[in-house]
Amino acid sequence: MLLAVVAVVVTALAIVLGRAVLVDAPADRTGPAATPAPGASATPLADYDREGMTLARGPFCGRISAESAALALGVDAAEDPVAWRPGMKVPGTESVANEWGCSITAGGTERTTASAWVFGTPVGEPLARSWARETGRGDCTRKDVPEIGAPGVVVTCPDGRDKHTTYQGLVGDTWLACRVSGTGDAERVGRWCVVVLEALRAD
Repeated sequence: MLLAVVAVVVTALAIVLGRAVLVDAPADRTGPAATPAPGASATPLADYDREGMTLARGPFCGRISAESAALALGVDAAEDPVAWRPGMKVPGTESVANEWGCSITAGGTERTTASAWVFGTPVGEPLARSWARETGRGDCTRKDVPEIGAPGVVVTCPDGRDKHTTYQGLVGDTWLACRVSGTGDAERVGRWCVVVLEALRAD
């Protein structure tokens, strides 16, 4: 994936009300500022108006509540989200991120992980089309459901003994992805995408 060019800034990880949030300098952000944090919802992606939508390319995890994630995923409870930014290791992996991201673990005995990430710099349509093509290759199965952006793609892919379903797409000039592990239910993942879109919404 194309490396993002990120300004060198002073950052710190703060714990606020039991939630891990990334505290950043304004220079870390690109794109317009996000709107105030939305309330919990379980809106299907097909019913969510994305026409002319603008996203803020910056930290958004602090605007997603455990309540919103649990409601969207159809589970009783979720843990507080964990954030990452360009240059940090993605939680649970050895990969260094090029994106602003958020991950949340939900469910009871059958745990699932919902995650989302937004590329830190503007993305043009030619590159987005290339990424959408690459995402649909291999053992992944494309899903015939509404996408989060254009161009965009929705796939369910093997993940060890399990699977995950991922939406990726270009919203304006911002590349966004949202994923839920352990499920091939694209509508369920789409509801999680709506929570993420609301957290990133700048219009």
